[in-house]
Amino acid sequence: MSAHTSQMDDIRLVAQPSALPVTELFVRLILTDWSLLPMLEQVTATAKRLVEAVVDASDPKAPAFVTLRLRLRAEVLSIEVDDDVPGRPDPQARPGERLGVEPAEGGGRTTWCELPLPGGMTARQVRLPRRQDRRTLVDEPVSGDPVAADPKVLERLLTRLSGWSGQS
Repeated sequence: MSAHTSQMDDIRLVAQPSALPVTELFVRLILTDWSLLPMLEQVTATAKRLVEAVVDASDPKAPAFVTLRLRLRAEVLSIEVDDDVPGRPDPQARPGERLGVEPAEGGGRTTWCELPLPGGMTARQVRLPRRQDRRTLVDEPVSGDPVAADPKVLERLLTRLSGWSGQS
């Protein structure tokens, strides 16, 4: 895998069939955010294929977790899938893909696939949204008050969803 990461987003899912439409939505939201919609079809297909392999190998009665991560590095968009499902066969690369499997931190493995960015662009040329530091509940004092959703996050999500027809 390439060294320097310019941008990264991830999502943790339960390895159930419902993870596939969530994978598609996640990829669409992130690629829209990163202004990389020309890659949408290829990235969606690859991400769904990698997540589906985990779903298919997971025990439906005690499903595993799967983490899907999209990362911009150098001249590639990297799709990474972390899982801890033992005995899964390694996936096969498709044309235009650079694919590998590595042991993951804490056990399990990371399956990754690198796809070249369009038009020979580099990660530094990708127009990224401005982001503030992520809030975490770990650093906040526990007051016993219910945690409310951030209205800005909800507004952004609803805006993105309203522009998505659900058709590829």
